[in-house]
Amino acid sequence: MKTPYFLIIEKKLDKNIFDFQQALNKYWPNSRIAYSVKTNSLPWLLSYLQKKQLFAEVVSDEEYTLSNMCGFKDCNIVFNGPIKSDEKLIEAVRKGAIVNLDSKNDVRAVLESKFDTIENIGIRVNVSPSAFNPDDIGYTQDGFRFGFSDETGELSSVIENLRKNYGNCRFGLHLHCNSVSRSLNVYKTLAKNAAKIIEKYKLSPSFLDVGGGFFGGVEGKPTAAQYLSVIKDELKNVVDLSETMLILEPGSAIIGSAVDLVTSVIDVKDTECSRIVTTDGSRIHIDPLWIKKNYRYSICQKAESENLINKQVICGYTCMDHDRLMIIERQPELFVGDQIVYHRVGAYSMTFGGAFIRYFPDVYVERSNGQRILARSKMTVDEYFKIHSV
Repeated sequence: MKTPYFLIIEKKLDKNIFDFQQALNKYWPNSRIAYSVKTNSLPWLLSYLQKKQLFAEVVSDEEYTLSNMCGFKDCNIVFNGPIKSDEKLIEAVRKGAIVNLDSKNDVRAVLESKFDTIENIGIRVNVSPSAFNPDDIGYTQDGFRFGFSDETGELSSVIENLRKNYGNCRFGLHLHCNSVSRSLNVYKTLAKNAAKIIEKYKLSPSFLDVGGGFFGGVEGKPTAAQYLSVIKDELKNVVDLSETMLILEPGSAIIGSAVDLVTSVIDVKDTECSRIVTTDGSRIHIDPLWIKKNYRYSICQKAESENLINKQVICGYTCMDHDRLMIIERQPELFVGDQIVYHRVGAYSMTFGGAFIRYFPDVYVERSNGQRILARSKMTVDEYFKIHSV
Protein backbone atom coordinates (compact mmCIF):
# COMPACT_ATOMS: atom_id res chain seq x y z
CA MET A 1 0.00 0.00 0.00
CA LYS A 2 1.34 3.38 -1.00
CA THR A 3 1.81 5.91 1.78
CA PRO A 4 0.45 8.06 3.19
CA TYR A 5 -2.66 6.25 4.31
CA PHE A 6 -4.89 5.99 7.34
CA LEU A 7 -5.52 2.59 8.87
CA ILE A 8 -8.65 1.92 10.95
CA ILE A 9 -8.04 -1.04 13.25
CA GLU A 10 -11.37 -2.82 13.66
CA LYS A 11 -10.44 -4.69 16.85
CA LYS A 12 -9.66 -1.43 18.65
CA LEU A 13 -12.80 0.22 17.32
CA ASP A 14 -14.94 -2.70 18.52
CA LYS A 15 -13.26 -2.66 21.93
CA ASN A 16 -14.03 1.03 22.41
CA ILE A 17 -17.68 0.48 21.49
CA PHE A 18 -17.93 -2.58 23.74
CA ASP A 19 -16.46 -0.73 26.74
CA PHE A 20 -19.13 1.97 26.58
CA GLN A 21 -21.95 -0.48 25.90
CA GLN A 22 -20.89 -2.68 28.82
CA ALA A 23 -20.64 0.31 31.18
CA LEU A 24 -24.08 1.58 30.17
CA ASN A 25 -25.62 -1.87 30.58
CA LYS A 26 -24.24 -1.99 34.12
CA TYR A 27 -24.98 1.54 35.32
CA TRP A 28 -27.86 2.85 33.17
CA PRO A 29 -29.44 0.24 30.86
CA ASN A 30 -32.01 2.73 29.51
CA SER A 31 -29.38 4.48 27.45
CA ARG A 32 -28.02 5.19 23.99
CA ILE A 33 -24.57 5.88 22.50
CA ALA A 34 -24.82 8.65 19.91
CA TYR A 35 -21.56 8.81 17.94
CA SER A 36 -20.33 12.36 17.28
CA VAL A 37 -20.32 12.54 13.48
CA LYS A 38 -18.19 15.71 13.36
CA THR A 39 -15.31 13.84 15.01
CA ASN A 40 -14.88 11.66 11.92
CA SER A 41 -17.61 11.57 9.28
CA LEU A 42 -16.10 8.90 7.02
CA PRO A 43 -19.10 7.13 5.41
CA TRP A 44 -17.56 3.67 5.95
CA LEU A 45 -17.30 4.43 9.66
CA LEU A 46 -20.84 5.80 9.96
CA SER A 47 -22.27 2.75 8.20
CA TYR A 48 -20.23 0.46 10.46
CA LEU A 49 -21.42 2.19 13.64
CA GLN A 50 -25.03 2.15 12.45
CA LYS A 51 -24.80 -1.63 12.09
CA LYS A 52 -23.45 -1.74 15.65
CA GLN A 53 -26.74 -0.06 16.69
CA LEU A 54 -25.22 3.26 17.73
CA PHE A 55 -27.10 6.52 17.20
CA ALA A 56 -25.60 9.40 15.22
CA GLU A 57 -25.08 12.81 16.85
CA VAL A 58 -25.13 15.55 14.22
CA VAL A 59 -24.76 19.33 14.27
CA SER A 60 -25.84 20.44 10.79
CA ASP A 61 -28.42 19.70 8.13
CA GLU A 62 -25.60 18.23 6.05
CA GLU A 63 -24.47 15.80 8.77
CA TYR A 64 -28.10 14.80 9.31
CA THR A 65 -28.54 13.97 5.61
CA LEU A 66 -25.20 12.13 5.48
CA SER A 67 -26.24 10.01 8.46
CA ASN A 68 -29.48 9.09 6.69
CA MET A 69 -27.46 8.11 3.62
CA CYS A 70 -25.26 5.86 5.81
CA GLY A 71 -28.26 3.95 7.14
CA PHE A 72 -29.32 5.84 10.27
CA LYS A 73 -33.07 6.18 10.70
CA ASP A 74 -34.33 9.58 11.88
CA CYS A 75 -35.35 8.08 15.21
CA ASN A 76 -31.70 7.08 15.73
CA ILE A 77 -30.29 10.59 15.27
CA VAL A 78 -29.53 13.25 17.89
CA PHE A 79 -29.66 16.72 16.31
CA ASN A 80 -27.57 19.35 18.15
CA GLY A 81 -25.92 22.68 17.37
CA PRO A 82 -26.98 26.29 16.74
CA ILE A 83 -27.28 26.18 12.92
CA LYS A 84 -30.28 23.93 12.29
CA SER A 85 -32.56 25.16 9.53
CA ASP A 86 -36.22 25.52 10.49
CA GLU A 87 -37.17 22.98 7.83
CA LYS A 88 -34.73 20.31 9.04
CA LEU A 89 -35.50 20.90 12.72
CA ILE A 90 -39.25 20.50 12.16
CA GLU A 91 -38.76 17.45 9.94
CA ALA A 92 -36.42 15.88 12.52
CA VAL A 93 -38.88 16.32 15.39
CA ARG A 94 -41.78 14.95 13.38
CA LYS A 95 -39.76 11.90 12.30
CA GLY A 96 -38.75 11.08 15.86
CA ALA A 97 -35.18 12.35 16.04
CA ILE A 98 -33.92 13.68 19.36
CA VAL A 99 -33.49 17.43 18.92
CA ASN A 100 -31.64 19.57 21.46
CA LEU A 101 -32.52 23.27 21.38
CA ASP A 102 -29.40 25.42 21.36
CA SER A 103 -30.58 28.83 20.12
CA LYS A 104 -33.53 31.17 20.41
CA ASN A 105 -34.28 30.42 16.77
CA ASP A 106 -34.63 26.73 17.67
CA VAL A 107 -37.06 27.64 20.46
CA ARG A 108 -39.11 29.89 18.17
CA ALA A 109 -39.44 27.12 15.58
CA VAL A 110 -40.63 24.64 18.22
CA LEU A 111 -43.14 27.06 19.73
CA GLU A 112 -44.58 27.92 16.32
CA SER A 113 -44.84 24.32 15.12
CA LYS A 114 -47.32 23.01 17.71
CA PHE A 115 -45.99 19.45 17.82
CA ASP A 116 -48.10 16.70 19.36
CA THR A 117 -45.32 15.88 21.82
CA ILE A 118 -41.95 17.29 22.83
CA GLU A 119 -40.61 14.20 24.61
CA ASN A 120 -37.87 13.93 21.97
CA ILE A 121 -36.92 17.61 22.36
CA GLY A 122 -34.26 18.70 24.84
CA ILE A 123 -32.91 22.01 26.12
CA ARG A 124 -29.17 22.54 26.11
CA VAL A 125 -28.02 24.05 29.40
CA ASN A 126 -25.16 26.54 29.48
CA VAL A 127 -23.23 25.54 32.60
CA SER A 128 -21.30 28.33 34.31
CA PRO A 129 -17.51 27.86 34.17
CA SER A 130 -17.45 28.75 37.88
CA ALA A 131 -18.93 25.30 38.58
CA PHE A 132 -15.76 23.59 37.36
CA ASN A 133 -12.18 23.33 38.49
CA PRO A 134 -10.38 25.86 36.22
CA ASP A 135 -7.75 23.22 35.35
CA ASP A 136 -10.46 21.02 33.83
CA ILE A 137 -11.91 23.42 31.28
CA GLY A 138 -11.12 26.21 28.86
CA TYR A 139 -12.93 29.56 28.44
CA THR A 140 -12.90 30.26 32.17
CA GLN A 141 -13.15 34.01 31.53
CA ASP A 142 -15.74 34.19 28.76
CA GLY A 143 -17.70 31.03 29.51
CA PHE A 144 -19.10 28.44 27.12
CA ARG A 145 -20.86 29.39 23.89
CA PHE A 146 -23.74 26.95 23.77
CA GLY A 147 -27.08 26.49 25.45
CA PHE A 148 -29.22 28.57 27.80
CA SER A 149 -27.93 30.01 31.06
CA ASP A 150 -29.83 29.48 34.30
CA GLU A 151 -27.89 32.31 35.92
CA THR A 152 -29.21 34.91 33.43
CA GLY A 153 -32.79 33.62 33.41
CA GLU A 154 -32.70 32.42 29.79
CA LEU A 155 -33.07 28.76 30.75
CA SER A 156 -36.06 29.59 32.95
CA SER A 157 -37.67 31.47 30.06
CA VAL A 158 -37.30 28.51 27.67
CA ILE A 159 -38.73 26.05 30.21
CA GLU A 160 -41.64 28.40 30.95
CA ASN A 161 -42.44 28.84 27.26
CA LEU A 162 -42.38 25.09 26.59
CA ARG A 163 -44.70 24.49 29.54
CA LYS A 164 -47.02 27.29 28.47
CA ASN A 165 -47.34 25.92 24.94
CA TYR A 166 -47.11 22.18 25.63
CA GLY A 167 -48.58 21.79 29.10
CA ASN A 168 -47.10 18.98 31.17
CA CYS A 169 -45.29 17.28 28.27
CA ARG A 170 -41.95 15.87 29.31
CA PHE A 171 -38.77 17.05 27.58
CA GLY A 172 -35.06 16.37 27.91
CA LEU A 173 -31.94 18.18 29.08
CA HIS A 174 -28.58 18.39 27.33
CA LEU A 175 -25.39 19.33 29.20
CA HIS A 176 -21.98 19.28 27.56
CA CYS A 177 -18.82 21.34 27.86
CA ASN A 178 -15.41 21.40 26.25
CA SER A 179 -12.99 19.86 28.70
CA VAL A 180 -9.22 20.16 28.76
CA SER A 181 -8.65 17.34 31.23
CA ARG A 182 -11.58 14.99 30.42
CA SER A 183 -11.45 14.16 34.11
CA LEU A 184 -14.14 12.37 36.11
CA ASN A 185 -14.77 15.65 37.96
CA VAL A 186 -16.01 17.26 34.74
CA TYR A 187 -18.82 14.71 34.40
CA LYS A 188 -19.54 14.76 38.12
CA THR A 189 -20.05 18.52 37.82
CA LEU A 190 -22.26 18.22 34.73
CA ALA A 191 -24.42 15.58 36.43
CA LYS A 192 -24.61 17.64 39.61
CA ASN A 193 -25.80 20.65 37.61
CA ALA A 194 -28.39 18.52 35.84
CA ALA A 195 -29.67 17.33 39.23
CA LYS A 196 -29.86 20.91 40.50
CA ILE A 197 -31.92 22.03 37.49
CA ILE A 198 -34.22 19.00 37.70
CA GLU A 199 -34.98 19.76 41.33
CA LYS A 200 -35.25 23.53 40.87
CA TYR A 201 -37.81 23.28 38.04
CA LYS A 202 -39.46 20.06 39.25
CA LEU A 203 -38.66 18.25 35.99
CA SER A 204 -39.15 14.64 35.01
CA PRO A 205 -36.85 14.63 31.98
CA SER A 206 -37.57 12.21 29.15
CA PHE A 207 -33.83 12.00 28.58
CA LEU A 208 -30.52 13.36 29.86
CA ASP A 209 -27.77 13.97 27.32
CA VAL A 210 -24.38 14.49 28.96
CA GLY A 211 -22.46 15.05 25.71
CA GLY A 212 -19.05 13.65 24.89
CA GLY A 213 -15.39 14.45 25.42
CA PHE A 214 -14.55 11.17 27.14
CA PHE A 215 -11.31 9.23 27.03
CA GLY A 216 -11.56 5.89 25.26
CA GLY A 217 -8.99 3.17 24.68
CA VAL A 218 -6.20 5.08 26.43
CA GLU A 219 -4.29 3.30 29.19
CA GLY A 220 -4.05 5.12 32.50
CA LYS A 221 -7.03 7.39 31.75
CA PRO A 222 -10.61 7.21 33.08
CA THR A 223 -12.64 4.31 31.70
CA ALA A 224 -16.21 4.28 30.42
CA ALA A 225 -17.28 2.48 33.60
CA GLN A 226 -15.70 5.15 35.81
CA TYR A 227 -17.43 7.95 33.90
CA LEU A 228 -20.80 6.21 34.15
CA SER A 229 -20.36 5.52 37.84
CA VAL A 230 -19.91 9.19 38.78
CA ILE A 231 -22.73 10.30 36.48
CA LYS A 232 -25.16 7.81 37.99
CA ASP A 233 -24.17 8.66 41.58
CA GLU A 234 -25.18 12.31 41.07
CA LEU A 235 -28.46 11.59 39.29
CA LYS A 236 -29.88 8.38 40.76
CA ASN A 237 -31.81 10.23 43.48
CA VAL A 238 -33.47 12.81 41.22
CA VAL A 239 -34.58 10.74 38.21
CA ASP A 240 -36.09 7.32 37.63
CA LEU A 241 -33.32 5.55 35.70
CA SER A 242 -35.86 3.32 33.99
CA GLU A 243 -37.96 6.29 32.83
CA THR A 244 -35.23 8.78 31.89
CA MET A 245 -32.98 7.72 29.03
CA LEU A 246 -29.28 8.60 29.30
CA ILE A 247 -27.49 9.66 26.11
CA LEU A 248 -23.72 9.78 25.66
CA GLU A 249 -22.09 11.44 22.64
CA PRO A 250 -18.58 9.95 22.39
CA GLY A 251 -16.56 10.72 19.28
CA SER A 252 -12.85 10.60 19.98
CA ALA A 253 -13.47 7.92 22.61
CA ILE A 254 -14.83 5.65 19.88
CA ILE A 255 -12.58 6.34 16.89
CA GLY A 256 -9.55 8.26 18.21
CA SER A 257 -7.42 5.38 19.47
CA ALA A 258 -8.45 3.03 16.64
CA VAL A 259 -6.62 4.78 13.77
CA ASP A 260 -3.01 5.03 12.58
CA LEU A 261 -1.46 7.26 9.91
CA VAL A 262 1.32 5.52 8.00
CA THR A 263 3.88 7.81 6.36
CA SER A 264 7.23 7.37 4.57
CA VAL A 265 10.45 9.36 4.63
CA ILE A 266 10.96 10.98 1.22
CA ASP A 267 14.01 13.16 1.88
CA VAL A 268 16.76 13.71 4.46
CA LYS A 269 19.05 16.74 4.52
CA ASP A 270 21.41 18.48 6.90
CA THR A 271 21.23 22.22 7.42
CA GLU A 272 23.47 24.38 9.55
CA CYS A 273 21.07 23.91 12.47
CA SER A 274 19.33 20.58 12.10
CA ARG A 275 18.79 17.34 10.26
CA ILE A 276 15.52 17.73 8.35
CA VAL A 277 13.49 14.59 7.64
CA THR A 278 10.69 15.19 5.13
CA THR A 279 7.80 12.71 5.00
CA ASP A 280 4.83 12.23 2.67
CA GLY A 281 2.49 12.77 5.62
CA SER A 282 1.67 16.17 7.09
CA ARG A 283 0.53 17.82 10.26
CA ILE A 284 -2.58 18.67 8.25
CA HIS A 285 -3.53 14.99 8.37
CA ILE A 286 -3.38 14.49 12.12
CA ASP A 287 -3.39 17.95 13.71
CA PRO A 288 -5.59 20.26 11.60
CA LEU A 289 -5.87 22.71 14.51
CA TRP A 290 -2.05 22.84 14.82
CA ILE A 291 -2.09 22.50 18.60
CA LYS A 292 -0.51 19.11 19.35
CA LYS A 293 2.91 19.02 20.92
CA ASN A 294 3.67 15.29 20.72
CA TYR A 295 2.42 12.08 19.19
CA ARG A 296 2.46 8.39 19.97
CA TYR A 297 4.44 6.90 17.09
CA SER A 298 6.57 3.99 15.95
CA ILE A 299 9.34 3.74 13.33
CA CYS A 300 9.66 0.93 10.79
CA GLN A 301 13.07 0.94 9.08
CA LYS A 302 13.97 -0.84 5.86
CA ALA A 303 17.31 -1.72 7.44
CA GLU A 304 18.44 -1.41 11.04
CA SER A 305 20.55 1.63 11.77
CA GLU A 306 22.98 1.62 14.69
CA ASN A 307 23.83 5.29 14.23
CA LEU A 308 21.91 7.39 16.77
CA ILE A 309 21.20 11.00 15.78
CA ASN A 310 20.95 13.63 18.48
CA LYS A 311 18.17 15.58 16.76
CA GLN A 312 15.98 14.86 13.74
CA VAL A 313 13.20 17.29 12.79
CA ILE A 314 10.28 15.36 11.29
CA CYS A 315 8.46 17.49 8.73
CA GLY A 316 5.48 17.17 6.42
CA TYR A 317 5.35 17.43 2.65
CA THR A 318 3.77 20.88 2.43
CA CYS A 319 5.61 24.04 1.46
CA MET A 320 4.90 25.60 4.84
CA ASP A 321 8.00 25.80 7.00
CA HIS A 322 5.93 25.27 10.15
CA ASP A 323 4.68 21.88 8.89
CA ARG A 324 6.85 20.19 11.51
CA LEU A 325 5.34 17.26 13.32
CA MET A 326 7.92 16.56 15.99
CA ILE A 327 11.57 16.46 16.96
CA ILE A 328 13.02 13.07 17.85
CA GLU A 329 16.24 12.88 19.85
CA ARG A 330 18.83 10.11 20.19
CA GLN A 331 16.94 7.89 17.74
CA PRO A 332 18.29 5.71 14.90
CA GLU A 333 19.19 7.61 11.75
CA LEU A 334 16.27 7.76 9.32
CA PHE A 335 16.64 7.13 5.59
CA VAL A 336 14.42 7.54 2.54
CA GLY A 337 11.84 4.73 2.51
CA ASP A 338 11.66 4.31 6.28
CA GLN A 339 8.17 4.59 7.72
CA ILE A 340 6.83 6.62 10.63
CA VAL A 341 3.46 5.42 11.95
CA TYR A 342 1.39 7.79 14.09
CA HIS A 343 -1.04 6.10 16.47
CA ARG A 344 -4.36 7.22 17.98
CA VAL A 345 -5.10 9.78 15.26
CA GLY A 346 -8.70 8.95 14.36
CA ALA A 347 -10.35 12.06 15.78
CA TYR A 348 -10.61 15.30 13.78
CA SER A 349 -8.17 14.03 11.18
CA MET A 350 -9.04 12.13 8.00
CA THR A 351 -12.19 14.14 7.25
CA PHE A 352 -11.21 17.45 8.86
CA GLY A 353 -7.73 17.98 7.46
CA GLY A 354 -8.84 19.37 4.10
CA ALA A 355 -7.48 19.06 0.60
CA PHE A 356 -4.41 21.29 0.69
CA ILE A 357 -1.53 20.90 -1.82
CA ARG A 358 -2.13 17.14 -1.88
CA TYR A 359 -5.61 15.72 -1.51
CA PHE A 360 -7.26 13.30 0.91
CA PRO A 361 -5.21 10.09 1.21
CA ASP A 362 -6.39 6.48 1.11
CA VAL A 363 -8.11 4.98 4.15
CA TYR A 364 -7.85 1.24 4.83
CA VAL A 365 -9.54 -0.92 7.44
CA GLU A 366 -7.74 -3.78 9.12
CA ARG A 367 -10.52 -6.29 9.79
CA SER A 368 -10.56 -8.49 12.85
CA ASN A 369 -9.32 -11.41 10.72
CA GLY A 370 -6.26 -9.40 9.60
CA GLN A 371 -7.56 -8.68 6.10
CA ARG A 372 -7.20 -5.11 4.89
CA ILE A 373 -9.88 -3.43 2.78
CA LEU A 374 -10.01 -0.02 1.12
CA ALA A 375 -12.60 2.25 2.80
CA ARG A 376 -11.80 5.44 0.88
CA SER A 377 -9.72 5.98 -2.24
CA LYS A 378 -7.28 8.85 -2.45
CA MET A 379 -8.94 11.91 -3.93
CA THR A 380 -7.92 12.50 -7.52
CA VAL A 381 -7.32 15.84 -9.22
CA ASP A 382 -10.39 15.22 -11.39
CA GLU A 383 -12.55 14.72 -8.29
CA TYR A 384 -11.19 17.88 -6.71
CA PHE A 385 -11.79 19.82 -9.93
CA LYS A 386 -15.42 18.67 -10.13
CA ILE A 387 -16.11 19.66 -6.53
CA HIS A 388 -14.72 23.15 -7.03
CA SER A 389 -16.08 23.87 -10.50
CA VAL A 390 -19.48 25.03 -11.69
